[in-house]
Amino acid sequence: MSGEGRGALLAILLAASPAAALAESLTDAILLAYQTNPTQRAQRAQLRAIDEGLVQARAGYGPQVGITGQAGYDVARIEQPGSPFSPAADKTYRAQTESADLSIVQPLYSGGATRAQIQAASADVLAGRANLRRAESDLIVRVITAYLDLRRDRETIRVLKDEIANLTAEFDETKAKGEGGQLTRTDVAETLGRMLSAQAELNLAEGRLNVSNAQYLAVVGQSPGALDPEPELAGLPRTVEEAFDAAERNNPQLMAAIATERSARQRIAQAKAAFGPTLSVRVDATVTPAAAYLEKQYARSLTGAVTFSQPLFTSGLTNSRVREAADRDSQAQLEIEATRRGVIQQVAQAWSQLVSTRGALAIEVRQVEAERASVEGNRIEERAGLRSTIELLNAELELTTSRVTLVQGRHDEYLARASVLAAMGLLEARFLVPGVEAYDTRSDLDRAKRIDAPPWEAVVGAVDSLGAAAPGRPMAKQEGGSRPSDLPPLPQSQKP
Repeated sequence: MSGEGRGALLAILLAASPAAALAESLTDAILLAYQTNPTQRAQRAQLRAIDEGLVQARAGYGPQVGITGQAGYDVARIEQPGSPFSPAADKTYRAQTESADLSIVQPLYSGGATRAQIQAASADVLAGRANLRRAESDLIVRVITAYLDLRRDRETIRVLKDEIANLTAEFDETKAKGEGGQLTRTDVAETLGRMLSAQAELNLAEGRLNVSNAQYLAVVGQSPGALDPEPELAGLPRTVEEAFDAAERNNPQLMAAIATERSARQRIAQAKAAFGPTLSVRVDATVTPAAAYLEKQYARSLTGAVTFSQPLFTSGLTNSRVREAADRDSQAQLEIEATRRGVIQQVAQAWSQLVSTRGALAIEVRQVEAERASVEGNRIEERAGLRSTIELLNAELELTTSRVTLVQGRHDEYLARASVLAAMGLLEARFLVPGVEAYDTRSDLDRAKRIDAPPWEAVVGAVDSLGAAAPGRPMAKQEGGSRPSDLPPLPQSQKP
């Protein structure tokens, strides 16, 4: 094999080896998912589509220009029978016909319908941005969960391998003592059974690790390498009341519900505008043939008109649409309160989970220290004949169980911290990844708004707001609302 071939093969092997992969942090995983995750990118595309709804609503203030053209070819044959006074005639007439019409329609007044539609579309944009924030928070929770699951499974496998190594050494020692008559066959069988049980647990743990690897790949977009310890999560509140207040200000799900209600309220004004008049200016420039079968002779006209329209009777259609819009606004108002209660529940549950896991974690750390001292003491006393083999095996099993429980406890406590921040609306890339280039939700909309915008848009908008129908009544502001009052304070964080 040539030198280049050996070098290429070595590069492939190094890239495929997990041990050779560069260590990555949770920040790296969040950044990669934030930039490449298809679900998140699809949500951004959806927001851009919602932005276009605002551009389309604003088009109601601008002119509509259209041109209609027609080209044809006419053939007419006239047959005239003969008479005593004139001979028979048979004549064919042919001519090309072309016509064109250029029309310009500029709306002047819509009874506030266009204004209400624009404000509703603006609220839809705000709701779309809040939903994008919610999708981002959900994605980061999934990344953190996948990252923590991987570290938990890897650490669990390490603990089980330590146990198997200890049990293997003890089995060899027990077997030798059994052959020397110092221990019974029962002692040897007990040690062998514990070792086989640990190996079975290791096989199951390796299967769980494969599942976690697949989940990480699906969320982050690449296979995991060596994973650094999790960083501290900034922004955790000191009290649950601070968490409640932050959630009611920032939770994206609640912000989306509020913006959706604003949109529904403006739809009421848009429906009411159908009762009022509309006013527009129309200009038509027309070119048509002057007469049939006269080629290259055209009549040209330029007409202008002011069009006024006032509905008088719609058989209840307009009233029905107003009632429909009002009912949808009532629904949106109730959904705000339902969402607010759901957010309070999320905060309370996440806070309770954090308090309980943090408190248990402090106990689990002490328990592992105690179990480790117990194993050392049992091992010394077993060799001195003061403890039985089964007592030593039980102590080692308890230590392994405690270590696995501690690994799971650290996993759960960190995930509970992330859940509290997610419920508060603070689990976003801009807070977790230093220097991240956050997705700009405004640039696409600003660019779209500049396209084809007429310079007199503000004037037409001001005219359209005169005498516009009022939207529905806004929902009364909830002053805090009911919250759980018996949640315990947060214990101090236990450093591993």
